[in-house]
Amino acid sequence: MAVTRFPSHLRLIGAGQSLIAPAAAPTRIHPELLPHSDCDRLTGTATRAALLARLEMVGSLAPSMPLSFLAVHVEADELAGPMLRAVAGRLRELVRATDAVGRLDEATFGVVLQGTGVTAAGAVAARLAHHLNRLPGAPRQFCVIISAATGTGLNGGTLPEAAMETFAAGCG
Repeated sequence: MAVTRFPSHLRLIGAGQSLIAPAAAPTRIHPELLPHSDCDRLTGTATRAALLARLEMVGSLAPSMPLSFLAVHVEADELAGPMLRAVAGRLRELVRATDAVGRLDEATFGVVLQGTGVTAAGAVAARLAHHLNRLPGAPRQFCVIISAATGTGLNGGTLPEAAMETFAAGCG
């Protein structure tokens, strides 16, 4: 931080020393670190059980904090493995390190957005939809629909079902 930007009502002590403890490393779910049974072999994301366990853990650690869940549904004429892997890879690139991505069913992924309320979840959903619907090499009849459910950690277990219930048929 430049001294010229330092607030005048605070004193600068120990210049050159860090007074703040380094932040803990983000807890991204890396497929290679998951037990074999917790990793979806086709997409390299967490399985449904591992993702829902992560959601439950995050909810129990912070019951009064905002928590959101995104359901990312992929629609295509032929939904092949390479397309699902491409969607999963791009999805992992677009989320934060503290978010968890997993495969819920054949064509649906889930994303746990820790500490994210209504407005931010809507913004994340819009950003993901924008990027995922523009995947290079996508088939002609390809569409990604994203639905969000938000609440607090206390009701985290109900968020996946709420997000999945709001899917509209087709991409228009």
